[in-house]
Amino acid sequence: MAFFGIVCCYDDLKETSLQMKNLALYAIPIGYMLIYVVLILASGLWLFLLSQGLDSSEGVLHTIESIMHRPKPKSLHNFIEVAAPHLFAIGTLIFVVAHFMLFSTNIPQKVSRLVSMWVFMLALLNIVSYLAISFGLLVSGWIKLVAMSGFVLLFLVLLGMVAFSL
Repeated sequence: MAFFGIVCCYDDLKETSLQMKNLALYAIPIGYMLIYVVLILASGLWLFLLSQGLDSSEGVLHTIESIMHRPKPKSLHNFIEVAAPHLFAIGTLIFVVAHFMLFSTNIPQKVSRLVSMWVFMLALLNIVSYLAISFGLLVSGWIKLVAMSGFVLLFLVLLGMVAFSL
């Protein structure tokens, strides 16, 4: 089949695809990526807690409780300053990690698609909840905590799926 001067042979494409999925060198960059992404998630959580008033005397649990009852007020300018790079960075990160699942032979594609879509939706809910707090639509930060926790946990599941598929 010719398409803009490119000839595709389906039998050769399947054979090449199977050879690429079994290539052991994919494990090295994926392994480094897994470590890198876990460190990004941990530093992101830490920076979020610092922006919400975390200090050494009261601890993490007190900070989380204060977010649930009285989240720090944010302006629209602050929202735009935070949300724009986060939409780009989180979206790109999920995009790259989810595409590693294309090489998986151990996990059904339907499951990886479902998990990837839920990760995207929770990331968007995480950012939109920040907007709702900024405009005063939510006076409690519980939805932000639930969205962020769900995103981090499901993203770790996605990373585990990638690690399992190596």
